[in-house]
Amino acid sequence: MKLDIKIKDVMSTRLITLHPKDSLQRAKEVFAEYNIHHIPICVMNEVRGIISLGDILYLEGMILNSFDQFIKDKKSQNTPIEDVMTKNPYYTTSEAQLATAINKMIKNRINALPVVDNNEIVGLITTHDILEAFNEFLK
Repeated sequence: MKLDIKIKDVMSTRLITLHPKDSLQRAKEVFAEYNIHHIPICVMNEVRGIISLGDILYLEGMILNSFDQFIKDKKSQNTPIEDVMTKNPYYTTSEAQLATAINKMIKNRINALPVVDNNEIVGLITTHDILEAFNEFLK
């Protein structure tokens, strides 16, 4: 069974992006406020990186005691996202086939791909978007 589904038919277009100089604290606030798991990091709509909630949870999971917690809290207020983001992330285009994006995500063990057309971000495709599309197909 081969489906002819393009990324533009499945991707999220309501984007929340941050700048590389924004703090980790700001990223944590955005994750909580919008209940999302991936944030593209952009400068003038050009993707420079991506950060996931998992990245932050991993960093915070290294905290051992209350002094470490204090240091982590101070550090997250001052640490720019660019220090921990995945730089130059894999991406796809809106006209690409969904199967191609899925293969790229599986091969590289990632859960989100920025969607870039003409060097500007136009969307984001995540495993959640793919599962929703698959669920609709099954109905």
